[in-house]
Amino acid sequence: MLEARVDNSSIEKKLTETAYRSHNFNIIPPVIGIIISDQYGNTITVFEYDSNDDNDYGPIRSYLSKDHNNLLEIDLVSMYLSSFKIFAGQANIKNLSHLEIYGSNIKAQIYFILEKFMVIMFLNSNTDLNSKQRAQVIKYCEDKLIKYESEFSNFNNTSSRETLSMLEQKGKRWLKKLNIRYIQTYKNIYLRKHETTEELMNQLGLIIQSEIEEYLNYVPDEIINNFSKELKNKIQDKLFEINLNVPENFKKE
Repeated sequence: MLEARVDNSSIEKKLTETAYRSHNFNIIPPVIGIIISDQYGNTITVFEYDSNDDNDYGPIRSYLSKDHNNLLEIDLVSMYLSSFKIFAGQANIKNLSHLEIYGSNIKAQIYFILEKFMVIMFLNSNTDLNSKQRAQVIKYCEDKLIKYESEFSNFNNTSSRETLSMLEQKGKRWLKKLNIRYIQTYKNIYLRKHETTEELMNQLGLIIQSEIEEYLNYVPDEIINNFSKELKNKIQDKLFEINLNVPENFKKE
């Protein structure tokens, strides 16, 4: 008699694919792109996907515009967001280092660094960068701003534009790698949480079943089974929402 074998790799792939799509990572990348501008909102360089990129991700403004035939200009985005810094100064909000704007589809994180520059990072609204990941992004941008300070400060010069164009190409490749690492880490954490939740439910399920049978002894079996199943499902869903004890090497990737 042949025994049915469970293909764990196939199950894991389906689980991660479901999670991947439920967070819209198949449509909106975890990190959509990054704009570096001066403190007045003049866009200097942009790290983003090309519209004809092979993974179907598009440039920043394709996600910021309702009408794809009338795309929002990037320069307007950075100029608008720079006004928050001006407002902070006028409203006596001291040492404003960053702010965040949340939407149901995308969100933006704005960092004011090195006194005269802004780093604007656009994210999928479901992206949750930990402190280490955020620090890596800021450090990457700061390193470039420090190393090429003259080019960023004189961004309209012809010689500067050549260097900044080279930095944009490198930035695009870095952005791709950043998203690949994030998605892989996300999938690893998701699988680990799923395994941890299953282990807990295997233990809790026996306790739940025992208590239900003891206190609902005279209730028909069909009702008990349905109630037990519903209760277990709700507990399992709630456990999965909680940040369970995921190993530190996953959290910090």
